[in-house]
Parts: sequence; C-alpha cells; structure tokens
Amino acid sequence: MALALLFASALAGCSSGEKLHPVAGESAKRPVDPWILSWVDPSVKTPALLCNGLIGIRIGRDGTGMDNGFFAIEEYDPQGEEKIRPLANPLAGQWTAGEHATPLDPAQGRGYMQSLDMRTGTLMTGWNQEVDGSHVSVATWMVMDPSMSRFADRWEIKADRDLPLHFHRTQGGGHRISQRFSTSSVFDSPPGVGESNTFGDSAEVSHRLQAGKAFHIERVIRETPFNSEQVSWDEIATSSTKKWTERWKTDIEIDGPVEDQQAVHSFLFYLRSAISPLSKMAVSPFGLSDATYFGHVFWDADIWVFPALCLIDPPAAKAISDYRVARIKAAEDNYNAWLNAGRPTGGEPIGRIEDLQGNPSHGAMFPWESSVSGKETVPGPSKWEHHITGDVAFSLGQARALGLVQESAFQRVVNETDEFWSARRELNSNQQFEIKGTMSPDESHTGDNDLYTNLLAQWAKNGGKWVADATRSDRRDYKLPHDDKSFLTYDGDTVKSYKQAAAVLAIYPLEYPPAEKQAKAMMDRFADKVIKNGPAMTDSVHSIVWSRLGEKDKAYEAWRNSWQPFTAHPLMLFSEKRSKDTAYFTTGAAGSLQSVVYGFLGFRLDWRKQDGAAWSLPLNGGYWLSVKPHLPPAWKSVKFKNFSVLGRRYTLTATQNTVHVTQGD
Repeated sequence: MALALLFASALAGCSSGEKLHPVAGESAKRPVDPWILSWVDPSVKTPALLCNGLIGIRIGRDGTGMDNGFFAIEEYDPQGEEKIRPLANPLAGQWTAGEHATPLDPAQGRGYMQSLDMRTGTLMTGWNQEVDGSHVSVATWMVMDPSMSRFADRWEIKADRDLPLHFHRTQGGGHRISQRFSTSSVFDSPPGVGESNTFGDSAEVSHRLQAGKAFHIERVIRETPFNSEQVSWDEIATSSTKKWTERWKTDIEIDGPVEDQQAVHSFLFYLRSAISPLSKMAVSPFGLSDATYFGHVFWDADIWVFPALCLIDPPAAKAISDYRVARIKAAEDNYNAWLNAGRPTGGEPIGRIEDLQGNPSHGAMFPWESSVSGKETVPGPSKWEHHITGDVAFSLGQARALGLVQESAFQRVVNETDEFWSARRELNSNQQFEIKGTMSPDESHTGDNDLYTNLLAQWAKNGGKWVADATRSDRRDYKLPHDDKSFLTYDGDTVKSYKQAAAVLAIYPLEYPPAEKQAKAMMDRFADKVIKNGPAMTDSVHSIVWSRLGEKDKAYEAWRNSWQPFTAHPLMLFSEKRSKDTAYFTTGAAGSLQSVVYGFLGFRLDWRKQDGAAWSLPLNGGYWLSVKPHLPPAWKSVKFKNFSVLGRRYTLTATQNTVHVTQGD
C-alpha cells in the first residue's frame, strides 16, 4: 500500500471551533459532556483511535502516531492464518524545540487535554511546556475522511521567544512516502510550497519559531499519490463533519444521567466508525484498532454487532451480512473438507460417510475465525465452537426480515446449515438428535449437547423459525439439556462457574419461547456464576433479560456493569476485559448498545407480535418488529430518533408511562 504524505501550510485561523489550548493548571476532573470525550492525564499510554472501517490509526497522548498502530482493512497475509498486518504508523514522530532539541512532550508540560468531538469526528490535543526559558504552546487537530482511506492532522506551535523547531518522522515501514511541505508557514507571509521529495523511513521538517508568531502546518495522508491534486485538512474536516451530521440524525437521546448519554454516544460513534459499507470485510472484535485476534471475523459480528446497528445504520449492518453471503462457497468447501476428513469434532471423530466421498454435498460450515478467504484460520480447539454456523444463519434471518439480504441467500444458508447439522448429529435411544464434542459459548467447556448450539440446530431444522413445519417428515428434535428446575448449559452441567453467558443466550438473543418462560429461574441459577474477569457481553445479556422480566433496577445495574469497568481508559475506549486495556472492543460496545435498544427500549425481532407491545410492524419473511419499553428509573424519557426499518424512518419517544412512534425525518 503506497501512502502519500502532504505537508502544506494551513490557511490562517483554525476551523475546529474549540479553544486553541487548555488553560494551564486546569483541573484534572472535567465535567462530563454528552458529545465530547476528554482526557487530561498525559501519562496514560493507551492511545486514542480514529477509524473509518477502511483504515484505523492509533494516536498517542502527544498527538503523533503510536508505533505500528496503523491498520488497513485490505492488508492481510494472503496465506496461512491470514492475519491482519500492523503497518508502520505514518504519523509516528517527534517534535523537538530549542537549542538542545527538547522533546515536546505533554508529560513534561501542563494544562494538557486530549478530546474527541463525536459530532464531527475531530480529535484535539494540546498542552503548554517550558523550553529553554520560553513558554511553548502546542495544539493539534486530527480528522479521518469518512469514506476514503485518508486522514489529516493540523498543528499549531507557538513560543514567546525565537526557537528552532524540528520534526522527525520515526516510521516509514518501507512505504513510499511523498512529502511536500511549506518553506514559510508563518501566517504573516504567503505559503511557499517546496519541491516534492520521496523519503524512505524518516522525514524531517525544520523551522525557526519567531517570538509570538504561530507556526502552522498540516498534513494529509492517503493511499494513492497526490500527483497534482491538492487535498487540504479543511476539505477532509468538512467531509467528516457532513457525514457525522447525517449519521447523528439517528440518535438515542436520554433524559437521565449525562454519563449514560455520553456512554451511548460513544458506542454509536465507535461502532459506526468501525465498519465501512465499501469494505469487503466484516468487523472483527477489535475492528481496525489492534491486531488481537488477527483481524478475523467471529460470531461477534453476527450476534453482537449486527443487531446493535441494523436499526441504526443499516448499510453498516448489511456489510456484515454481505461478507457472509460472499463466502457461502467457502463455507461449502469447508463442509466438504470436513466430511472428507471423517467429520472430526472436539471429541471422537464421527467417521466418514462413504456414499458422499467424491460427491460434494450441499452443506455449509462457517469457520470460527474467518478472514479474507472464508477458510477456517484458527489452529486450536476453538474450531470446535460449531455454533458459529448457526450464528451466521440466525443473523441472516434477521437481515432477511429487515430487507438487508435476499430471500434466496437466506434460504440457501439455512438449508445448508441444516445439512451440516444433519451430518454432525447422532440419534440417541430416545429418538433425539445429539451434538457431541462441541465447545460451548461458555468457552471453558467442550462436551455434548450444548443448549445454545442445539437450539440453533433445531432452529435451522425448522426452516429458520421456532415452530416446526408440520409438513416436514422428520419431526424429531434435538436434545435440550435440563433438570427439574430449568434448562442446563450442556450435559453434565454442575451450575458452578462459567467464563461468560451461555445458557441464558437461549432467552436472548435466541428468544426461544420455552426458555423465556423459564427466564427468571435460569437467571437466578446462572447470572451470578460467571467469572469476574469475563467479557462485557455477559452483563449486556443479563441486562436485556432483566429488563424483559420487569426487573428494572437489576437491568440498569447490569447495563452499567457492562460498560463502566471497561471504559476507564482515555476517550472511553472499550476494553475486552476489566484487566486489559486493549481497545477498541467492538463486541462489548455492541452488547451495551443492544441492552439499550432491545432491553430498555424493548425492541424485539420475532415470528410473532410481542404480547402487550406498544407498537409493532410486519417485516419480511413472516417476522415482526415489536416495541415494549422498560425504561430504568434513572431515565425520565428516551427519544430514539430516525431508526430505520425497510427503508423508512421512525422516531420512538418513551417515558415511564407513555410510548409514541411517529414517522421520522
């Protein structure tokens, strides 16, 4: 990937609309703002993030790029595990000032602030610092183009004495970096553009600060050479503001604690930033923020991110469905390879099906870790987490209902999913189908008859619904483990400890009617058995179930637990676990957003109207969308503005006692 880097002097003045510098000695505790995420501690190393679903870049506390903190959605290894490749960060570098080349470092300064304006997508960083007896102020603004692989930053540096200033770019990574920079970038004279130069792994910019006169420089980075085209920071900032203004027409406005509103805005901002409808890849658990999980696609995309965005940003949600549909052939190839290998499982191999040898069947087996090719890329035991094939079909059923995928594509996947389970299952003496040697969503257990997995198999066998088709010849069902109290997580479940929610997934997202009838008993048994350091999604699911049970206080507590311990990082970056700061974990944020939409606001995608629904709408394929809010006591009202269903927009306004749905803007 060739990156072109343009340095040019900016126009006079700043268009950010924000104050240029933080006030020296500013309090480390800033008021919570529903639209601005701020950080005032320069010592914390977790870098900021800007992303547009095509590229993602990590930005340090000083406004420059973190080493190797740059990712592009098309930069994967073409073979083997098809891992995403961390790229050299084109923003990585160091500003120095003074005769002794003192680093401009916010940790050595005062009045530091870094903030992200979610209304425009602009990241701002500033601080003050003493250098060689001179007061130096530094400010930078960075913005990402919303639909192209390019971004820009703008710097203003000012001193009250003449000082030499220097910038050294520390990473080039072998990419061709074309750089043009102004030889006179003080605003009291016209900018003069020097000749274009190509640099390797480092680039230098030198200037002499004049007392009281601000030095301004801007930089635009993109994948293709600039040639004669001049693209400015202002143009990219204008594009970003325009796009975010359009996006924020769909919003969730809360009359309640401001920290709740800020959190919801942060989920919406980062999730919308993580997916581009222009990409041919779906979102990985960490998007383009980190190489954890190698940029692969898991059930996170289908079961967590898709439902969170399908009513808010249908084109982004559709990108997930399109990714899966585009890899149906790969899933069929995976299935036939599995058959020919003797149908291996997490237990004993099932054995070959002799009459299928050399005759490709019409089954599909989606990989636990999918990448560019759609092959299974995980080498370890997680590949036995076979519920993934059911997850993909289940998600495509919701996409079909909302008009985001063709009926034919859904029918193909659900039929081929059933074919996979037909080859995967065994018939026991009670004439029940069993699925053995599979890893539970709990992920701490591989064994027989996982409840969630078997339910997905049953759903596919029923043709993508819970009510079996009476015309089907095979009316036998899958074994669902249970005891005299409720359903169990899997065969031999001791109901003692789990890594994350598993059995209660039968209640939500599967909405299996018999499990919903047992919801209270299941929550009482399983909710407090999850390990403390598990992923955030457990609390999200618990919040939704408690909401639907009318346990509003428990639902609100679980929702706050789903995000507060995970966002104690700069700019509310969401970590996967409380003990780690790797971010941004899109899955966790999507789960917390689902708690709002499908829990507090009471949205439901189902084969029937919700009992007692305040509003409902028929969807494709026999589905219904229903609304039955359960607002927490801390919220006086919520307005869900311009959510989209089948190409039309609606606005929901809910209070503790009333619900109104009107046509949107």
